[in-house]
Amino acid sequence: MNASTISNPDQHESHTPVDTSRFPLTFRNGSSIFLISLASLMMANLAPFIMTALGHLGFDILTQGNILTCALLASAVVGLGTARWASGRLRRPLAAVGLAIATIAFSLATVVSEPALAVAGLIAGGAGIGTAISTSGAALAALRNPNRVSAASALVNRICITAILAMIPAFGISQGSVFGTLAGISLVGLILVVWLPGTPPHAEPVALESKPDSRIIGSTPKPIFVAGIAILFIFPLWGTSEDAIWTMAPVLGSAVGLDETATGFALSLAGAGGILGVLMVTILGNRIGRALPLSITLVLGGGAKIAIAFTNDPMVLAGLIITINMIYAFAFALYLATAAGLDARGRWSGPLLGAYLVGSSFAPFIGSALIDSVGIPTYAIIMGIVSFVVIAPTVAIARVSVAAEHAHALALEG
Repeated sequence: MNASTISNPDQHESHTPVDTSRFPLTFRNGSSIFLISLASLMMANLAPFIMTALGHLGFDILTQGNILTCALLASAVVGLGTARWASGRLRRPLAAVGLAIATIAFSLATVVSEPALAVAGLIAGGAGIGTAISTSGAALAALRNPNRVSAASALVNRICITAILAMIPAFGISQGSVFGTLAGISLVGLILVVWLPGTPPHAEPVALESKPDSRIIGSTPKPIFVAGIAILFIFPLWGTSEDAIWTMAPVLGSAVGLDETATGFALSLAGAGGILGVLMVTILGNRIGRALPLSITLVLGGGAKIAIAFTNDPMVLAGLIITINMIYAFAFALYLATAAGLDARGRWSGPLLGAYLVGSSFAPFIGSALIDSVGIPTYAIIMGIVSFVVIAPTVAIARVSVAAEHAHALALEG
């Protein structure tokens, strides 16, 4: 194993040997990881319904947004703060404590009539599920074939979210239905913590430029460390630009004459497109590599966002929103796989979603501020440029990820 693995890793992207130190995907560990991950992202996915429920409690639109931002930031901060513990022996107890707190806090928010107590429950619950963010993210790295596992997690997430988003309005969007759903999913995650996989044996990374048997104990090779730090900045930057488009979709639709019903239908189709995107990664797995498909999707996604600036046709805009979300889902899964491939302990996949949520929390503010200050065309161009700016560092990180996984597998074979 030598430096050429990093400088020319494409030769390995489609032929990475199996890393036998990682666990195979099973019903038990898959159910645990996927549903704890679902719990960790449920509050962000239910954001519009949470805003409505807070409105029923008497809060104005500005206060609703501030409360939701606080709850999301609480999740992100706890997720980042517990990431190191999540990559070690404390993974299961950490997840259990956080999900227990979330279950109790969201249950409190469901039943209390005092608005201040409901808000306190929501924010405390958000902090609790922060451990679900770090532990489920770290646990993803414990399983073989990061591309397929990350995509399968995203696929389960999107299917469940689609069903939940359809069910809640049927029962009525209220304090009980929305916060009760958060409590219920947290409880399911708590029950499944017992199946959460720990750190695999021999999970330490190997030096990419050394002999296959040179395992690094207690430290991380510099290329992997640099790539890990970089993805914690690049992924949230890209994700914020994507979320700024998603959250402003009603504003974009209104500007070109797309009514609320049509916009809602387009967003539903966009969700279905997202399912298709992650399904493609699930089927193809590690065979497609990471660097090349990520670079292609970033180019296509950036172009689609910029195209928003030049259309006044409602149907074209709807098509662009659907396309952007399908590309986003595909790239999202590969970013997760890239972080998981860097280190089987989950050192980088653990904090990744926490970092993402920090940026995502500010996406509505950034989107609305840009539209208000520079207008929709310039805003769309700026969001598109972000995708192009992150291409080079993303490709570099993906190549190190593939090289790290390949080196680790060869060290085990040796």
